[in-house]
Amino acid sequence: MSLSSSLDSMSSSPQSLGEMAESRALVAVRAALAATDSRHTVWIALSGGLDSVMLARLAARAAQECPRRLRLVHVHHGLQAANDDFERLARRLASRLGLPLSVRHLALDEAAFKSRGVEAAAREARLAALTACLAAGDSLWLAQHQDDQAETLLLNALRGSGGRGLAAMPPERALTVGNLSTGRDLPPHARARLVRPLLDVSRRDLETLASQQGLCVSRDWCEDPSNLSQRFDRNYLRHTVLPALEGRWPQAAGSLARSAQQLQEEQSLLDELAAELLAKVRLSGAERVTPEQEQEQEQEQEQEQEQEPEVQLSLARLGELSEPRQRLVLRYLCQSRGWPVPPRGRLASLQQWIATPPDSVAEVRWHSPVSSLVVRLWRGQLWWQVSDTVTRHGLGDGVSDCQRRELDDRARQSWQALAAQEDEVVIGQRQPGDVMRLADRGRRDLKRLLQEADIPPWQRHQLRVARRVRDQAIVALWHPACGWWLRAKPSG
Repeated sequence: MSLSSSLDSMSSSPQSLGEMAESRALVAVRAALAATDSRHTVWIALSGGLDSVMLARLAARAAQECPRRLRLVHVHHGLQAANDDFERLARRLASRLGLPLSVRHLALDEAAFKSRGVEAAAREARLAALTACLAAGDSLWLAQHQDDQAETLLLNALRGSGGRGLAAMPPERALTVGNLSTGRDLPPHARARLVRPLLDVSRRDLETLASQQGLCVSRDWCEDPSNLSQRFDRNYLRHTVLPALEGRWPQAAGSLARSAQQLQEEQSLLDELAAELLAKVRLSGAERVTPEQEQEQEQEQEQEQEQEPEVQLSLARLGELSEPRQRLVLRYLCQSRGWPVPPRGRLASLQQWIATPPDSVAEVRWHSPVSSLVVRLWRGQLWWQVSDTVTRHGLGDGVSDCQRRELDDRARQSWQALAAQEDEVVIGQRQPGDVMRLADRGRRDLKRLLQEADIPPWQRHQLRVARRVRDQAIVALWHPACGWWLRAKPSG
């Protein structure tokens, strides 16, 4: 019988959840549900496979005792003909459970497959689609279980991953959600979370529970045909490697999952150490500006810190750390902010700078599918700057028209905050040959003034000048890092 015909023959009467036997899985889901905020929504990713179907049923059962707003969300990948059947099954299950369902359709391009591979590209696109449903305070539940955790540990070990990779999948983590632009300022309970309630539950336990409920494949859940193809690494581990290991060590999957859990605890301690070390080597805003500049910059710095596109580290302070601690800090800086982690070769270049700083400006770059990062060495500091991949070509001195207008607007707003006469000046970019007349110093070239203000060469295009309308003389200089930090000698 085909999946389509099996779906058509499904009973319209819902199977009883009230009689679901108490199980390790139900206990875990009930605890996870109780830990959520009742004011927000729990979104359950429903692929249509056994694992996600059981998670949805368990959550619906747990919600009878611990009421929460539950929603199901199904992602239609569009990669195979069976995807339509998966969607139909998801709709039938949502109707049976009396839960609302959202369906997201993906449009995956060939370029993503070529650069990332089918598995990685589909996984990233699926998570992006799922995350798009969330609002502040919501949680997204995934149905990964103990066997998935063991496979992830093995995959990462075979890729040569360090402790963070061997720790595999955390039970929960924060999510970056598009509509949470001020997420850094939100209290912990108001952030979106990704939760995996079944990580301590084996696939065999879920199969047993399904059997006890009278569920069966094709009628109540579907098997993705691609899961049988061993050309995918995870499927090879699932169908060949893990069964061989369990033939010798019956508890292999559980043991590997417990190892991942222990590594997660150890990694959390390393993160605490890395955060302390990072705080010591990072240059704060107060160390880079004069006291006179601090008051004017306060509001602008708060805006920058929300996005934090750039970070400065002290080369001298990094040099006081051992090489393993240097690597720990540099990796943690990226990992804690969701930036691409430096490849081994780039990391070696950064450590070479720390050991033997070059005389001139130096830089290294790398990128991930979603963001790009450039690190520059200048005047004893490592300057880290991140952007999305769409604009990574503009990480240098280039600036788009939109960015140019934004800088102009910020400079004007800052000038207005000074209670200065706006109609007496014109604010714009510097021009070749521009000079400024300073009290007790005479005429000074703007390039020299930028150097004295410790503004890096790649940021000098952001300079804005205020010219007096009546004679076009430059009367003040503005930069995002300094505000209006320099005024000209009054005329007359």
